[in-house]
Amino acid sequence: MAKIKCISVLLLVLTCPFNSFSKQKIAVFLGSPMSGLQYQQDDLRFSLGLKDFGIAFDQTFSVAALLEKPKLAPLYVYLGAQLVDHHKHKVAVRSGIGFQQPFEQIILYAELGPSLYVVEDVDIKLEASLGIKIDF
Repeated sequence: MAKIKCISVLLLVLTCPFNSFSKQKIAVFLGSPMSGLQYQQDDLRFSLGLKDFGIAFDQTFSVAALLEKPKLAPLYVYLGAQLVDHHKHKVAVRSGIGFQQPFEQIILYAELGPSLYVVEDVDIKLEASLGIKIDF
């Protein structure tokens, strides 16, 4: 299992080239179904669950830009997929809404949204996470 985690992190870093013109963030998060590390480049985000192994890929969208209302800048929505391994591989399509509060280069955030699990049996679960991002 440790080999899979190391390979996943390596693939994650190699698939996201560091570009000085794009906004990059690294985060630590706690949540369900997984807690771990996150890497975000512009509006694409990759998550790696460390305690309970899992990987997720999401695209985020600014609510302020979608609705053309600058007052909604702290809100964003996300859409993506995840693979979680709790003794069985579970694949889900996920979406949700998030709130972020920046403090210079540190950003606190919280997310809530449903995940539709589609392998073996169909199930919908409400999942949440809290985290701290570092913007660089």
